[in-house]
Amino acid sequence: MPETGKEFGGHERPVEVRRTTVPRRDYGGGALEQRDAERWLLTVELGRDPISGRRRRRRETVRGSKRDAQRRLRAMLSERDTAGVDPSKITTGEWLTHALGRRVADGEIGPRTVENYRAIIRIHLAALIGNVKLQDLRTEHVLAVRTAVGESVTPATTKTVLGFLRQSLDAAVVAQLIATNPAAAVPNPSQAGAHRERRALSEAEIGELLEAATETAHDVPIRFAVATGVRQGELLGAAWESVDLEAGTFEVRQTLALQAGEPTMLPPKTKNSRRTIELSAATIAQLRRHRAAQNEERLRLGSVWADEGLVFPALDGRPWSRHTFYDGFRRILARTAIAEPSTVNWHTLRHSAASLWIKSGADVFTVSRRLGHGSPAFTMSTYAHLLKGQQRAAAEALDHLIG
Repeated sequence: MPETGKEFGGHERPVEVRRTTVPRRDYGGGALEQRDAERWLLTVELGRDPISGRRRRRRETVRGSKRDAQRRLRAMLSERDTAGVDPSKITTGEWLTHALGRRVADGEIGPRTVENYRAIIRIHLAALIGNVKLQDLRTEHVLAVRTAVGESVTPATTKTVLGFLRQSLDAAVVAQLIATNPAAAVPNPSQAGAHRERRALSEAEIGELLEAATETAHDVPIRFAVATGVRQGELLGAAWESVDLEAGTFEVRQTLALQAGEPTMLPPKTKNSRRTIELSAATIAQLRRHRAAQNEERLRLGSVWADEGLVFPALDGRPWSRHTFYDGFRRILARTAIAEPSTVNWHTLRHSAASLWIKSGADVFTVSRRLGHGSPAFTMSTYAHLLKGQQRAAAEALDHLIG
């Protein structure tokens, strides 16, 4: 029903409700809604709540002309897009944090990506350009970032840092805080010839690592990682309900990740990461012994034990802090005679497992499925160097037919 207004003589006349959308590229819009002759309802879209997924709006009633209402709507949109900060004073670091928050609120990126981007700001960008006023940021600043970051990380990581910076500065252009994106003209570092073969441990080195881990909290987790090739987050998120010791399988259903600085269980990042891994007889026997020892520890600790059903929990049954768990792994590694331990990390166990599977004759498709890769093509490109010599075997396979 249309709203009504009073005319002279007490008669009522309908007042037409007019709605005008003000486009704001990439950020949603704002709207005017006339409530009576000089009263306007302003609505600004704030994006979806990152937790509940519900749409969020800010509403405000303004009295005056339509031009007054439009002026206030533009101000509300600017306040939303710049967090109410004076465009001439906001620093690049403040804007990077705010722009990331906007993307989270709009549901553009997931928790893992958020943590990665926060780390990029903290580790790579804050010290280099964080204190530079956004409106003073120039291409030479971005070139300096590329050079400094490239000295400490791989070209692929440098590309990720620059990509995040470009996206954030594109948002600043949309918000009319800067006229052009100073990162737009800065090319990514060349990755030609930058590929480095990943470190894989030999059987002897794995044996040495397992010996150093014996009777520590990392003993069974390291053995399980070597046997299955699971990622660290997948291992620390493994629950007993996902392990079928009778069928000899482990289903990757969740992974331990950091969300807002807190350990959180999340579903696997991709559909290929959610997979079922077949277990060997030795691994099944080891898990049975591990579960029995865990039950004894739970009875010993009583109420101190927080039973969350995890296969590899911390000493009190709760999820590990990923940093604490990894620090423990590094201490074990330091007790070994493995050459160049600085080149070894937890992912090295996964890579070592895949390398040994392929050397033992496992086909690439099976290895790809077991690792949860996106495609066998990716697995092939990663481990192609291990397949040398197989063409010769293929060439000679039918000699008995054509000889």
